[in-house]
Amino acid sequence: MRALVVDDDPASRQVLAAHLGGLADCVLCESGASAVSAVAEAIVEGQPFDVVFLDIIMPHMDGHETLAQIRETEETACLPPSERAKAVMVTSMDDEANTLNALFDGQVAAYLIKPANRSQLLDKLSVLGLLPS
Repeated sequence: MRALVVDDDPASRQVLAAHLGGLADCVLCESGASAVSAVAEAIVEGQPFDVVFLDIIMPHMDGHETLAQIRETEETACLPPSERAKAVMVTSMDDEANTLNALFDGQVAAYLIKPANRSQLLDKLSVLGLLPS
């Protein structure tokens, strides 16, 4: 599995990458702009990401805006929907407005509250069909 972890906080990126250790080849990005570039590069290389973990609150381009640009990049590359990355919003905010925006408007497959533990992460990946049951 290929995973993209996007968070402006280095510690949060490292924790999530550690939880994914042994399960995924992880690429870490500190901003929405670098994430969009990483997705485009992965598609060109023929190795698109299976899952993208996005922090909602980031400077310059938040997680919602980043996901919109990622989806646009996938669309432009004519990546079939079945091959597009599953998006998981990772945030410290546990409010209904952001949850609904992420899940419905943002084409997000799951929502994970920080600090996520490995068990919660594995449960989400299993529900998304990214891990064997």
